[in-house]
Amino acid sequence: MKNLHSFLTAFLLIVCTSLIAQTQWDIEGTILNEYDLVTGLDVPWDIQWGPDDMIWSTTRPGNVYVIDPETGSYNEVLDINVFGGTGSESGLLGMAFHPDWENSPKVYLVYCSGTNWNNASEKLSVFDWNGSQLINEQVLLTVDAGGIHNGSRLLFLPDNTLLMTTGDAGDGGDSSQDLDHLNGKTLRLNLDGSIPSDNPFGPDSYVYTWGHRNSQGLCLGPTGIIYSSEHGQSNWDEFNIIEEGRNYGWPEVEGACGGSEMEFCEEFNVMEPLRAWAPCVAVNGIEYYDHPAIPAWNNCI
Repeated sequence: MKNLHSFLTAFLLIVCTSLIAQTQWDIEGTILNEYDLVTGLDVPWDIQWGPDDMIWSTTRPGNVYVIDPETGSYNEVLDINVFGGTGSESGLLGMAFHPDWENSPKVYLVYCSGTNWNNASEKLSVFDWNGSQLINEQVLLTVDAGGIHNGSRLLFLPDNTLLMTTGDAGDGGDSSQDLDHLNGKTLRLNLDGSIPSDNPFGPDSYVYTWGHRNSQGLCLGPTGIIYSSEHGQSNWDEFNIIEEGRNYGWPEVEGACGGSEMEFCEEFNVMEPLRAWAPCVAVNGIEYYDHPAIPAWNNCI
């Protein structure tokens, strides 16, 4: 499992830097060999190690694949009807595994549904895993969807609550600063989709953090710190620490607070990013690497 974990980390790096043509990587003395494990997938979006030591991947057109990391052979375990999926930022997106997989083999997925943008929605659903297929869908939550800015990354916390990022669905940020609206937020749910009683805005609100544009990266550090990456508009992509109840500024603030933004930042206690990029670099998925196989990457995002 350790070697496989290292391979996937290298694989993800290679995917993101595929414009550099080379087959071997020297990571400060650690040699990684690049090769194609699977080809022909249509817009793979979320790639994870499953609790079964297989690689699981969602694709935006609506497929979930389980891939053998040794051979590259794979099985389609779900083909779901989605809205969008190829020519837009909608479709099948985030994925997470039930934290007690041995007793509750379930997979949580986020996908966009509908027939046009007037009725499109984004669903958080949980499916049972029967060993070969994902079955028995249960819809836990529905939010607005758009042609752009749908989020949506999933992350289980140590207390077995689930975080879900939502984008502003292209509304310019109107929803992001509205606590009665679930878009432009990080949401927190229980395993069954209910609202945790200790959520920062009360037992009737899913909202964990607000003021987001389109967060597409989410990971947990070893001390419980939650990290997130977020797409800016044409500048100021952000790398953030997620703290419950905090406002992240969009659309009133982009990147760090400054100039005319200061009044808003002070009034709403805006959480500034650890790092921001201008022009945009389009940070998507992020992972915390904590393994000795590649020493140069150890304890890094």
